[in-house]
Amino acid sequence: MKKTIYKIIFVAVLLAALTCCTEKEKQEKSSVTQKGFTQNNKLTTISKENLSDFQWLNKPLSFEVEDGVLKVVAEKGTDFFNNPEDKSKTLSAPLLFQAIEGDFIAKARVQPDFTSLWNAVALMVHIDNDNWIKFAFENSDATGRSIVSVVTKNLSDDANGVVLKDEDSIWLKIVRKDNIYSMLWSKNGKDFKMARLTTMKSADSVKIGIEFQSPVGDSAKHQVDYFEIEKTTVQDLRKGE
Repeated sequence: MKKTIYKIIFVAVLLAALTCCTEKEKQEKSSVTQKGFTQNNKLTTISKENLSDFQWLNKPLSFEVEDGVLKVVAEKGTDFFNNPEDKSKTLSAPLLFQAIEGDFIAKARVQPDFTSLWNAVALMVHIDNDNWIKFAFENSDATGRSIVSVVTKNLSDDANGVVLKDEDSIWLKIVRKDNIYSMLWSKNGKDFKMARLTTMKSADSVKIGIEFQSPVGDSAKHQVDYFEIEKTTVQDLRKGE
């Protein structure tokens, strides 16, 4: 009987030790991941008082930054869209951007406030008000939470992509190579799938940043917890690397 009890105690202690080691390894792995994650996150370099190398095109109703997490309140009626039907232009959405020359990769993890139709957070390339790209995680009228791209060359198009109805946040990537741009998305920040490939007018420097919109509903509080810009030239636009 005693031997059986001792065996049970030994097994319990052994399992506890293994669980402890496993949890410690997970914490260490998480810490390493977080360190790398933070290291390249440009949002860790800014504050409400000091935007560093960033600027606002259309300052938002309010925003806050803490530990590399940016929260932005976009007012009702904010959007970027050059309507092909009636030729009207809406150019009011807040855009936090840097001006970048040459080739680059821009990547962000976005968490939109989906409470209203067409609410979205997007990566945006802005050359001028008639030439820009908006690559968004959006609450589409047709497909709900989806990848949506808008390419504007005087007038905007509007293309619904993959449906992501169970996702709260998503990774977006835009790659520039000469005057060709690829748009990619990912659930985990590693395995990216191309959604669109397009050309834009020639420009030495473009604004690249994050756009926050609330076209028809009340003001929306959006969140971005990672934004990286790397000046590099990719080999494969379709893979983004």
